[in-house]
This record gives sequence, structure tokens and C-alpha cells, in this order.
Amino acid sequence: MPLRPTAVILAAGQGTRMRSDLPKVLHEAAGRPLLAWVLEAARATGCEGILVIVGHQAARVRRAIPLADDLGWVLQEPRLGTGHALAQVAGRVAADELLLVLSGDAPLVTAASLEKVIRAAEAGGWGAMAVADLAGPGEAGSLGRVLRRADAPELLDRIVEARDATPEELAVTTVNAGLYALPAGDVLRYLERLAPDNAQGELYLTDALVAAVADGHPVRLVELEDPSEAFGVNTPEELERADRVLSGRLGGSSAKAR
Repeated sequence: MPLRPTAVILAAGQGTRMRSDLPKVLHEAAGRPLLAWVLEAARATGCEGILVIVGHQAARVRRAIPLADDLGWVLQEPRLGTGHALAQVAGRVAADELLLVLSGDAPLVTAASLEKVIRAAEAGGWGAMAVADLAGPGEAGSLGRVLRRADAPELLDRIVEARDATPEELAVTTVNAGLYALPAGDVLRYLERLAPDNAQGELYLTDALVAAVADGHPVRLVELEDPSEAFGVNTPEELERADRVLSGRLGGSSAKAR
């Protein structure tokens, strides 16, 4: 039986659109920091360990999260994008490990969805990623668009960030949920080759996946049963939405317990 993956949670961002000095991942939904919800989901899968990538107010983030034997911290400084963030785990993970990559500002993800992505990566192919099919392009907003292979729609062709997408690509309703299971050694080598050729001038993790696909490595797409799990928190309005969803889940759990 393969080892359980190591979880890597990307939590270095500032969150300027939150209009607050508080680090984005420490804003609370349903009474807990966003990062705490993501940690809970990762732990529920039985990961071998968890590495949290921190940057903006790193010390403050670390102080807010209880110490734990399974938890390690990695500093991203400067902050040059998601690809640069994941590259910081080099030297902290073995080449043959599977990395479960999550976003610290996406608290709606569930352990069940993490398990599906892990199983998809372990079942064959190179890696796997979660996607959500939304009702329409308007709902997709700033989420990256996922283009499927025409001959094998269960596999990735390309990922296009919303800021870099053409009008035709923005009309795609399959979006990137920001959740991946990737082979550590291979993905770190692809990350070393990244260049900031995009509107943000950042190193995108998604570009490493597209490069792997171009080299013939299949990346399996795992569709989320609940598309809301793909939504991150970038604004106060999105925080309110996450609070409603998580509070509703807690209410349902309490009702079942009774």
C-alpha cells in the first residue's frame, strides 16, 4: 500500500482585497480561521505530514495555529506566485513522495474530495487535479479555466488563468479548484523551468502542469460533486459566503448527531 501523501498548503498571500491588516488565511468563517478548515480536511485524509507555505505576516500566522507534530512551516520570501510557493518545499520532501497541494484560503474543500484526487493520482497517470463545472461563465469569475483533451476529456489539456484568457476561453465553465496530487520530484523539476510570462508577472503552478502534459504526462481531472468547494476567499463578500456554507454544514452535523 503506498504511503499517504504529504500535504502542502499554500498560505503566503496577503489578501489585499479583504481590506484588512489580518492575513487572509486567518480571517474566520464559522468561528475558525480559513487555514484551520483546510488543515482539518488534510488531516482527515491521514497525510504523512503537512507543510504550510507562509509569507505575509508569517509569524502571526504561525502563532494563530496550534503546534502539532505533523505540521511544518516553510517561508516564501519574496512571494512570486503559486509555482514559486510550491518550489519552496524542495529539500523538505523526497522525490518519490506524492504531494497533496491545497490553498489555505479555500476552506470549503472536504476530505472526501481530497481522497478522490489522491486515488486518481495513485490509480495511474502522472498526477491529478480537482475541477468544478459551474452553471455559467459568469459564476466562474476569476477562477482559472480548465481545457480538456478532445480525445480524452478526463485528462487535462491546458489551464488558462482568467487574466490571461481569451474571450472564448473565458466562456469555458470548467474551472480549476486549486487542489492537486502531484509527484514531488517531477513537479519540482518543472517548477525550476517556470518563467513569469503572464499578466501578473508571477510563476504559476498551473504552468508546470501544462508543461508536464506537453511532455506526455497525463493529469487526470476529478470533478467535484459540490462546485462550491472550488471557491476561495478573496473578498469580504466571499468570506460571508464561506461562513454561510460552513455554518450550514455544522448545523447539519449537529442535527444528525441529535
